[in-house]
Amino acid sequence: MVDVYYQKNIAATPKELCDTLLDHQNLSDFFNASFKVLKAENDNEISGGKGCVREVTILSVRFKEEIIHADTNGIEYRVVDDFPVKAHRGVIAFTQQENSTNVSYRITCRAPWYIPNWLLTRLLQNDIEQCLDKLGARFDPR
Repeated sequence: MVDVYYQKNIAATPKELCDTLLDHQNLSDFFNASFKVLKAENDNEISGGKGCVREVTILSVRFKEEIIHADTNGIEYRVVDDFPVKAHRGVIAFTQQENSTNVSYRITCRAPWYIPNWLLTRLLQNDIEQCLDKLGARFDPR
């Protein structure tokens, strides 16, 4: 099992962070991937939230992610169809601080037989660190 984790304090409110990370078309600002919404959120959910399915393209590999929970406390998503990794879950939690929000990002999954766990761990760790670092720079561009 692969389990990666990173956290960062970001000078933004949980709502600002949630709105930014649910703006799927612009997630390429934070990830080395492109995103396309295939299905909108369920009725009575926040924009881009629960029920939304997006296609992610990384190095010509395409897969789908579904938002399974989204509010100002955090966002949770899963990779659909266990491709390219199995049982992929991403959990991003927002904890309001005095002048910032602590954002924690955890990904758990199982590597396919052809990708060593250590390699997938390194790739995902770099990905979530880059995401939160770029997200932090968006709100505190010093």
